[in-house]
Amino acid sequence: MQSVTLEDPCSLRVAAAWVWTVVKARDMMQFEKVLELLDVFHTLLPQLVTPIKHMKVMFGLKTVV
Repeated sequence: MQSVTLEDPCSLRVAAAWVWTVVKARDMMQFEKVLELLDVFHTLLPQLVTPIKHMKVMFGLKTVV
C-alpha cells in the first residue's frame, strides 16, 4: 500500500475504506496493517478522533489479534 499523506485526500479515503473492509470481514491476517494505518491516521488528523477513543479502538483491535 502507498504511503498515506494529507496532500492526497483520495488515498486517505481508499485507505479508510480498506481498513473498514478488513475490520468488517475480520481478516485477522491484515489487522497488524490496520493498526499501523490507524496510527498514521491519528498522527495526520489528531482532531478526527479524541485520544481516548483512539486508544480504546487500538486496544480493542489488539485484543482480537
